[in-house]
Amino acid sequence: MKKGRVNMLKLYFGNSITIISMFLIIVNIGYGLWGYLSQTTIKKWGIVILVFILLHGVLWYFANIRDQYSNSILYATDGSAEMGLFSVESIQSIVFWIASLIIWLLGIVAIFKPQYRQKIFFIIVIVSIVQISFIECSRMWLYYSAPNCFDYL
Repeated sequence: MKKGRVNMLKLYFGNSITIISMFLIIVNIGYGLWGYLSQTTIKKWGIVILVFILLHGVLWYFANIRDQYSNSILYATDGSAEMGLFSVESIQSIVFWIASLIIWLLGIVAIFKPQYRQKIFFIIVIVSIVQISFIECSRMWLYYSAPNCFDYL
């Protein structure tokens, strides 16, 4: 097995939290794809949106644990912990929070505008795929440029 492949296996399957977050990434993307492929048969778009937002939230809960983001928050506030993978001021953090805000706001809009729920679902899926792609590509880039940041794996 090549060294790069071993590194990627460690990055996404290095411990139980990385395995769970990788599984949740696949589930999120799969659920979005299912929604797209089943759009003619889905009748309750509100429930589909709610389930997607909940799945997406669970993914980012485990991804934040995986990347030790709570340490970054502590580091930024009082310095009582070592910084996590991404700093609070990083572009990764900003993209994460902006995308999350867009997803939540669209979820709220879907409550009051049922006629737009199908379109809202697709927008939420696209925003989440951009969010996931950006964070995961950043993790891969950081893994290869500064592998010592991943000593906890």
